[in-house]
Amino acid sequence: MSSTVSNAPEMPLLDGSLLFSDLANFHMQKNGSLPIYVYANDKVPGSTTEITFLEFGRAAHRLAHALRPARQGPEGQVVMLIANTDTLLHHAVVVGMSIAGLVPFLVSPRNSPAAVADMMKKTNCSRIVTLHHAHQRLVDGILQETPHAQLTVDELPTLAFAFPHLGHEVESHPFVPYPPPTSRPDVNKPAIYIHSSGSTGFPKPIPHTYKGQIHWLTQPGVTDLRHKSPYHLGAMSLPPFHVLGVVMQLYVPFSGVITAAIYPPRSFADPRVAPVIPTGDNILEALQETNSSVLVSVPAFLEEYGNSEKAIEELKKLDLVLFGGGPLPTKIGDKLCAAGVHVGSGYGGTEFGIPTPMPNKEDIADGDWQWMRFGDTVELRWDPQSDGTYELQILTTETNQMAVENLPDVKGYATSDVWVKHPTKEMWRIVGRKDDVIVLASGEKTVPAPIEGVIGASPLVQGAVMFGRERNQVGVLIEPRPEYAIDATDDKAIAELRNQIWPLVEEANKSAPAFSRIFKEMILITSSDKPMARAGKGTVQKKATLKDYEAEIDTLYNTVEASSQSPNGRAGPSAWSGEELEEWLTEHASAISSGREIDPDDDLFAQGFDSLSVTYLRNQLLGALRKSEEANVRSAASRIPQNLVFESPTIKLLAARISSLVTQDASGQPEDFMRQRTTAINAMIEKYSVGLKGSDNGVNIEGQIGDEAAPTTVLLTGSTGGLGSFLLVQLLESPKVERVYALNRPSSTTSIQQRQRSAFLDKGLPLDILESSKLTYVEAEASQANCGLPPSLYETIRDSVTVIIHNAWRLDFNLSLSSFESSIRATRNLVDLGLASPRSPKVRFLFTSSIGSANSWDRARGPFPEEVQLDPSVAVGGGYGESKYVSERIIVKSGLQATSLRIGQIAGGPNGSWATTDWVPSIIKSSITLNALPDSHGVVSWLRPEEVAGAILEIAFTKDTPPPALNIVNPRGAPWADVMVAVRSAVIEKKKSKSDGLPLLPFEQWFAQLEARATGASSEDLANIPAIKLLEFFRLMAHSDQASPRSQPITEAGGMTNFSTTKAQLVSQIMAKMQPIGEAEASSWVRYWSSKEFF
Repeated sequence: MSSTVSNAPEMPLLDGSLLFSDLANFHMQKNGSLPIYVYANDKVPGSTTEITFLEFGRAAHRLAHALRPARQGPEGQVVMLIANTDTLLHHAVVVGMSIAGLVPFLVSPRNSPAAVADMMKKTNCSRIVTLHHAHQRLVDGILQETPHAQLTVDELPTLAFAFPHLGHEVESHPFVPYPPPTSRPDVNKPAIYIHSSGSTGFPKPIPHTYKGQIHWLTQPGVTDLRHKSPYHLGAMSLPPFHVLGVVMQLYVPFSGVITAAIYPPRSFADPRVAPVIPTGDNILEALQETNSSVLVSVPAFLEEYGNSEKAIEELKKLDLVLFGGGPLPTKIGDKLCAAGVHVGSGYGGTEFGIPTPMPNKEDIADGDWQWMRFGDTVELRWDPQSDGTYELQILTTETNQMAVENLPDVKGYATSDVWVKHPTKEMWRIVGRKDDVIVLASGEKTVPAPIEGVIGASPLVQGAVMFGRERNQVGVLIEPRPEYAIDATDDKAIAELRNQIWPLVEEANKSAPAFSRIFKEMILITSSDKPMARAGKGTVQKKATLKDYEAEIDTLYNTVEASSQSPNGRAGPSAWSGEELEEWLTEHASAISSGREIDPDDDLFAQGFDSLSVTYLRNQLLGALRKSEEANVRSAASRIPQNLVFESPTIKLLAARISSLVTQDASGQPEDFMRQRTTAINAMIEKYSVGLKGSDNGVNIEGQIGDEAAPTTVLLTGSTGGLGSFLLVQLLESPKVERVYALNRPSSTTSIQQRQRSAFLDKGLPLDILESSKLTYVEAEASQANCGLPPSLYETIRDSVTVIIHNAWRLDFNLSLSSFESSIRATRNLVDLGLASPRSPKVRFLFTSSIGSANSWDRARGPFPEEVQLDPSVAVGGGYGESKYVSERIIVKSGLQATSLRIGQIAGGPNGSWATTDWVPSIIKSSITLNALPDSHGVVSWLRPEEVAGAILEIAFTKDTPPPALNIVNPRGAPWADVMVAVRSAVIEKKKSKSDGLPLLPFEQWFAQLEARATGASSEDLANIPAIKLLEFFRLMAHSDQASPRSQPITEAGGMTNFSTTKAQLVSQIMAKMQPIGEAEASSWVRYWSSKEFF
């Protein structure tokens, strides 16, 4: 399939002669060189990456091949897409499904399992494409909800599979187009499903027919953008599964050859990396970086911008700021408009499309930013209501097919949206919902009737009216029956009545979406002298009632934002540490979770917390701090970070963190924090050691591996990773090894062979050895029962394995221990496999642990010993190191010949391959911008990966049982200064810089420069100085370096822990003869980083 290179766009015919899937091929041929997407290039600050229609179309074809090979199976199969992934990949999958003759069903991952199961039943859907690592809990719930259905759950193809030349694909690259259909589909059948918000119960699947889909591309809200090209449409913050995201990020570019600006995709190198989370700041950064002139956003971000003069100045530079999906508070819109921001409203719905064109500047200049015009091609009907408002009804025509038709007399859709007409212009403004749906500032919708009905059933209640339009959370106005009336100014009486009503509110909350939950503080009681307004037949007049209580509602929201009262009425904890603080936090967390019991040791998010819960809990905390009578407690409010709850996701961790912030303890971990973390570690050890009968320290395990002449069968996990690749190549080269089972996680798009080959290419390892008959690839999820293996394969490996090298682990230093539970479970499953072997207990089990398992070792005690540490406090720190420590304790208790290898910092391989995301490359790149490298007292015990792999194999094959714990760090460290000088020379030579450039500064001075640049850092700064992202890590290094005694030359640089290697050197000759890192290695790192365009 060839394309025509042209800079002038050729518009497609939208008369129905081309269907949506045909448009992908049209643009590949006619507009192949033009960009459909643009995003900031993280590797080259100040530049952007463009995805052309050619590259996007080819990606869609590749995905079509992956999702339906050779057009096998029935046409028109409905396939659910549930994936929180990069926008670029999500839309390519949607188009790929369409090309393949499938019917994509775009589903929000926020839906409950019951809601998804309901939609699957209604659409006869039996297949899901998803990300197992991100949505396993949801998928498991769906499977439980559909016990009798034959569901197929496939892994989402990766970004690297779809876009192998990401941002650089040209026509000469290899490409196999997907086979075309043999016939044209029935245009009145569904082409795509998008679900409703679920505000009235379960979300409803809305089918868009092939004909209707093309009609959407001709609607005013889409085609009006054609006439404003060329420009970049800033649509980066919109979720791709939402109808507004589909329209602005996919339909607008396909219809008008417009370029949509999106966030940079993050999953190319690692499919498990989550997409960028939209924030007010990163939206503005993306707009600047992509030179976008139009922004499309939900109101919540504009509300944030309205309170920032800096943000307003940026918005003023845009041609248009368009909001949709919900109402924007009048005072914010007026402020933006008065400041010169060209802000306007858009209107649309999943059932009918976008019938309003883009706002024009004349209307905005007149202050009519809330008012909208409708396109001439849309046939409307205005149904008068009894109060001077009109319900909008949109009629089906030959060129505008409604996705849902609900009018009794003609074909069309009654929107239930209520409008008023402009006094002088042909414009309209939406004022509410006919069915009283409350639209929150986030755009999410709450239907009050079911909740009001439950609360109104109380014998205490005479009337209940919910409120919350344009707010971040809902509340309810309660009118007590006359016999239960109270003084609405008596706080004690209000609290008592709230408690009496609360059981029914909790009941209502259970059936409501998360964003519709009512918190106890959001219950407002009417005054006896101002009863609810009622019609002649006695029903409550909601609009009039809410108007009467407008002032009280405003006061309530202002009060709640600063509120600090706990559910039992206390203003704050009796003490800001220990059990008192934990109890106070637990009370709040329970109240936020509709009274659900909260386990202080468990992850809050696993117990139902979401972003709204976090906001509410943080507000309560800030209020309590600010109201304290103690000055140091009040001042702590300014030190509470925005992501406090995310960083400390259990009550106990949160209490310890807050206590530390209140006391300003920067010297180390607070005692309570240490206690809670060690408790969590011990609990995890106990949970996964059940039934293991070995010694806690492993010292009683003796013996040999068995007959040295007998062939060895090795089970290696994580062979496609950095160290894993070096282990695999040496195992295959070893004459002692008869077979290697290389166990890796499965992928639906890239075969394990391809992944292994790519890893070998990157590290310069020989590819031909991968053809060895010794090698057996195994794809499985080891955290599942029987390591995720089929029974026959499990038995084969179990009966033949002699050595297990467990090298696979989740690499994320930001997560807590609980987030690594699946990795720990996999460890126990592998232990069980070894124990079930007929060779047990002579099966040798080697675990590649980390020096991170010694995070809190007291350096005054000397080097960290090569022994099993029974005190878990030595591991307290990040969840990564804690999880490694837990697994050390599990395997040593297994009774197998088990050894934990605490591996230190692995540097680049023989070809210099050292991941650019690591902390050392971050220092080097940042130093180039800062024009100075950090100097540090002491040495670095960095390792060469090939030597680490060799040492592991020596330990694996040693005749006698190795010790239960060995430290694998370089016994001969190189002075930090020598390594930095060598890197400096290589950088100067590579960049042809001045010979006096990049001077070495004391680490503390270097960090001071880094910290100064971090203040108010721009997106360009973050790209050029990646060390800013690890600021706290380098702060600790600078502090530790300054405190490090200069009289001890063998101290590890940066104040890091020294590790004994005496036992490791006795077992491994490679360890005994290991030489320090030198100039040759430093030069190879720089060459590798340069080849990756790192600097």
